[in-house]
Amino acid sequence: MHIGLSTELVTEYLAVLSSSPLFRDLSEEQLRRFLSSPNLSISNYKKNSFIAIAGEPMEGIGILLKGHAHLTRENVLGQRTIMTDLTPSAMFGEAILFTDMPNWPATIQTTLDSTVLFLPKSAFTTSFNNCDACQVQILTNLLHDMSEKALALTRKVHYLSLKGMRERIFAYFDDLYTYQKQNPIRLPHNRQEMADVLNVSRTSLSRELGRLQDEKIIEFEGKKVKLLDLNAINEYSF
Repeated sequence: MHIGLSTELVTEYLAVLSSSPLFRDLSEEQLRRFLSSPNLSISNYKKNSFIAIAGEPMEGIGILLKGHAHLTRENVLGQRTIMTDLTPSAMFGEAILFTDMPNWPATIQTTLDSTVLFLPKSAFTTSFNNCDACQVQILTNLLHDMSEKALALTRKVHYLSLKGMRERIFAYFDDLYTYQKQNPIRLPHNRQEMADVLNVSRTSLSRELGRLQDEKIIEFEGKKVKLLDLNAINEYSF
């Protein structure tokens, strides 16, 4: 772990941090001033390592600088559900930063060698280091991101509230279609990851997707899926 960010590290990751939702609409000068705070730290993780484990104390908000990770939850039977994918510039942990017991509510595991910037609570509750002008913007960005993630969680609950697997698949496809605004849609998950997102088995998911293709409701085109019957799929929109 590196405590504080050197000028070299700031320069190396400036482009990624500039695209992070936390630093939206900040000038390069403002961002550099904020990143000069000694409260910040950087940690490196190997592939398949744990950035966070559910129930353990959190160190602060994390921003993925490099690599890829999954944020997951497990039920009492050990079944894993992928809650979200984390890619460079993604932020995590902000929803619990200001709770009375800030312990990680989920597990975060890398799928590639990864680097994470951690921002403790003090980075938001004390005067920003030489960056008073950008404090309001950063806090506004933080609240905006929390609101967006609350909406995403609501969508996840929507999937799980649907009893049939076909209905969950349709709701998942409809969300991708609404977000990407194109048909065919690009699948952001492989088959196992998609099964985890929908909380179903991979075997059952593959079988149902095969049926949907046989019934000419969908058509696979490599890593994309063409939605042939949008009316049926849109019935389960959020």
